Amino acid sequence: MRGLARRLRSNFGIRSSRMTIRSHMAWYWRWFLNLLMMAAVAGAVWWLVENSYRITGFNREEAKRQIESLGEENVQLKRDLEASRAAVAERDRQLAIDKAAQMELARNVSQLQDENATLKEDLGFLRNIMSSGATPEGLGMANLKVEQDGLPHEYRYRLLLTQGGQRRQDFKGKVQLLARIAHQGTASTLSFPGPSEGEQAGAVDFRFYQKVDGRFRIPEGAALTGYEVRVLALPGGQVKLSRSVNLQ
Repeated sequence: MRGLARRLRSNFGIRSSRMTIRSHMAWYWRWFLNLLMMAAVAGAVWWLVENSYRITGFNREEAKRQIESLGEENVQLKRDLEASRAAVAERDRQLAIDKAAQMELARNVSQLQDENATLKEDLGFLRNIMSSGATPEGLGMANLKVEQDGLPHEYRYRLLLTQGGQRRQDFKGKVQLLARIAHQGTASTLSFPGPSEGEQAGAVDFRFYQKVDGRFRIPEGAALTGYEVRVLALPGGQVKLSRSVNLQ
């Protein structure tokens, strides 16, 4: 019994197990200390960042000035580039204009050369008539030509009409060209000038001679197989002269 009593006194009495006493700090003081530590760490980091440029030899102000200078140079280069592009575009436009003018000049020169050759042929024919002292009786046709004019389906025809004999009055009539074509396996004949061009289209009125020049167009994909040139008297439409040419 005595042993049991001693054991109970040791657990619940003055001689019970030891207790640890610690000082207690309020929560706001703990937060305040935490904020002070965080501010100290932030200040240390800021100091390291600011002084790292000096430590490594890097000048921040000089870098800013270089960046501003490079920005200004970039703006100036962009302006120069735009000016160069505008100058190149202007030169290209001028070259296109010059090229078009050269092509037009070459076309005009070619036309003048053709007209000059035609005039020489007509002049040679008239000189032969004048040197012989006699003009073929009635209507005559000379220097008949039908040639392509630019595109494959566009043609130009020219001829010289003369009137010999007594020449009591001027000849009034009309020149008509009949083009024989083959298109998609079918042969047909086209008349130029057409009815829509009016009564005066192809009209001639001369006593000694007259030059006739005209153009006609056939459908795309068609082939010109031949043609016939007729000289009709007006009024009445009687055929006074004709000449036929086969190309195939």
